[in-house]
Amino acid sequence: MHAHPQQVTGALLALNGANVPYVFRATPTGVTGTWNYADAKWAGPFAAGGVDRTFEARIDLHEDGTFTVTNQTDSSSASIGPGSAGFSHTKFKGKIRSKSFNSSAAPIASDHCQLGHTFGWKFDSDEIERPARDVLAQHGWTERKSGFWSKLFGA
Repeated sequence: MHAHPQQVTGALLALNGANVPYVFRATPTGVTGTWNYADAKWAGPFAAGGVDRTFEARIDLHEDGTFTVTNQTDSSSASIGPGSAGFSHTKFKGKIRSKSFNSSAAPIASDHCQLGHTFGWKFDSDEIERPARDVLAQHGWTERKSGFWSKLFGA
């Protein structure tokens, strides 16, 4: 027997805290966890710009005690230099397993509102999804199969 969706939503929101890099918010269908893992801005005489990357895990709770997880990434970067300027933006939605890290330097850099000459980040999608999946399992919820074969054969 699975716990009531409101109880599970409350348990997922309890994952929020000062020591975690993500935030869960309630939605009409479950919760969404957002991690803004790369938020750096730099400026100087030869370079100015910024990088912003977010990862989102949308957890939808279904009446039959199953859940689905849909991920979304959003990445943008901008740069301005002597004689050049650039901007890029990418977005992806689906199942994502990702690990990444970055360490960079700039004449003046701000990483999460802390000034310094370097900026960087580390990211592991399991760090936001594992605690949520653990809470769901503890409350009797199972992940709904959504792969090609399960859609084809209903398994």
